[in-house]
Amino acid sequence: MPHRDTWATCEKCEKQYVFTVEEQRRLEKMGLEVEPSLCPECREGQPVESVESVESVESVESVESLEEGEQAGVVKWYEPRKRYGFITMRNGEDIFFHKNAIAEGNERDFDEGVKVTFSVTESDKGPEASEVKLAR
Repeated sequence: MPHRDTWATCEKCEKQYVFTVEEQRRLEKMGLEVEPSLCPECREGQPVESVESVESVESVESVESLEEGEQAGVVKWYEPRKRYGFITMRNGEDIFFHKNAIAEGNERDFDEGVKVTFSVTESDKGPEASEVKLAR
């Protein structure tokens, strides 16, 4: 599908903003072709309540700005021998996950490019994914 910058209107502040080609490609790569309902200013720092409530988050500065609740992402890679891997979140950032975080599915199912849902928790080494499940 060809991409081009398009105008969108924020549902919160009603300002018009540009839904950029870069953001469209990032979402498409993750299998998500939904236009954000909020402008970048309204999305920034906004806690995400569920996968459906916010289509994209532009900046991640701390686990507080990440969210409470379920998020969507794509497995960047997972190495069963090492028992860990990384998930690319909807905002383009990567987050660590350990085998123990897999809530549903066999660890062999978590190949590169597989869509997953997960929650974010704070560990002693920073934010990491928990309750990782194959997306339905």
